[in-house]
Amino acid sequence: MRKSNFNFTIPQRQSYVAILMIIWTTYRVLIRQVFPFLVIFFVGKSTKNNFGNYFLYFVIAVALIGMLYSILAFFRYYFYIEEDKLIVEKGVFGRSKTIVPFERIQTINFEQNLAHQVFSVLRLKVDTAGSAQKEFEFDAIAIDQAQALRKIILEKKYKLTSIVETSDNEVDVTEEKKGYKSILKLSIIDLLKVGITENHFRSGALILFALWWIWDSLREAGLDPEKYTEDIDPLAGGVIILVGLAVIFIILAFLFSLIRTVLKYFGLEFWRSNNGFKISSGLFTKRDISALDHKIQMISWSDNLLRKIVGYYQLSLKQASSVTINNKTSINIPGCRQDQIDMVTRALYGANAFDDIEMESVDKIFMYRRMFFLSLLGIPFLLLGYFNSKPFVIIGGVILVICFLITSYFRYKKCKFGHNEKMMIIRGGLFGDKAETLPIIKLQNIEISQSPYQRRKKLANVKIHTAAGNVTIPYVGYNRAIQLSDYILYKTESSNKRWM
Repeated sequence: MRKSNFNFTIPQRQSYVAILMIIWTTYRVLIRQVFPFLVIFFVGKSTKNNFGNYFLYFVIAVALIGMLYSILAFFRYYFYIEEDKLIVEKGVFGRSKTIVPFERIQTINFEQNLAHQVFSVLRLKVDTAGSAQKEFEFDAIAIDQAQALRKIILEKKYKLTSIVETSDNEVDVTEEKKGYKSILKLSIIDLLKVGITENHFRSGALILFALWWIWDSLREAGLDPEKYTEDIDPLAGGVIILVGLAVIFIILAFLFSLIRTVLKYFGLEFWRSNNGFKISSGLFTKRDISALDHKIQMISWSDNLLRKIVGYYQLSLKQASSVTINNKTSINIPGCRQDQIDMVTRALYGANAFDDIEMESVDKIFMYRRMFFLSLLGIPFLLLGYFNSKPFVIIGGVILVICFLITSYFRYKKCKFGHNEKMMIIRGGLFGDKAETLPIIKLQNIEISQSPYQRRKKLANVKIHTAAGNVTIPYVGYNRAIQLSDYILYKTESSNKRWM
């Protein structure tokens, strides 16, 4: 281990590259606010008035002020270590002083976007316990400086908490990997398989939202996109155009999923250490996330119809974080196989953690009520087709109702739960499968709720709270829900093991 040459007891600034990061953040917010006006200026500006020129002068003035503010913010931003605390002083007009005790620091993660990689700097993110903030971060720090800062903080935290964390938080990249056992490494072929088997409906929804946002922004800017559709031949705007748009939309959704997966998970490596896990991935934005065993509150994995074909699961390790739970603090690994998931659960829970667990189904009323309410959505199609003599509309309504009945049945069949003395498993899914595993000693609270209908049927929903999020079991017998709640609360209160 090389010795650090940095004296963090002396106030220090970030890398000068941080100025560019701050300016970029300022301009990004500015562009979002004035985007409709920019559309007017570049697309709908008129030569009959000087509004465009005045607006351009205004934008230039705001940009210069934003640049000046960013430079001042950089030079008035200092950080240093005092005893067992990380201290940050910042502010342009007013000054603030943030003190973070080492024992409150949960994780220290690195991130590099394309600009960081060009200038050989890192964004350092410090997640703290009990903070309403998502994270405490530095915009740009030299790599060796960031590694040295993390090393000092974690070593002093180790002395304060008597937790062996040094092997999981080694700072030198080459030395770090020596203490880790590789679990998974995704190749380009693996990434392509993951991208092809992604949820393309979600990607399509994002594309629709983006198109709607552009359409709405154009209307707010005084431009009416509908004017440009008036010249389209009504006959040409029929089935052929709709089919063509649908094909283009499907292709775009597929390409979006594929490109997003490759960029986000490029070079993904997943390691196991003596007392934690670590993941590193990303092409333009590289992320390095670590999670210690005692901070992991829940492990879940899921697949879909396409991933069943190639045997892939999406694995998620959810750890305790700040008050605002953020997916960025969880470890998400696509392209895992069942044996790799078993390796993770054995390392964290032990080889026999899931022995003697009998799975229980929720009440059948859960299925019947879903069937009833979802089938109501098909009634307007049936009525519309009947009164307008449109058999195809009636057939479409019937198909819709059948789909709702089938999905309700699958949802019910896969909704199960079970537990032994140590672990709880909750299963679900529709066409794919999902499993969530929770150590009982890490469950924080059990909430039992009933609707008026459930009270009549002596049923209840059980909501399980953890430091990494909540899980709900629907339509459980009321007496069973009370029994489950009492058992879990007894096990958590009688245990002296560390939950976080």
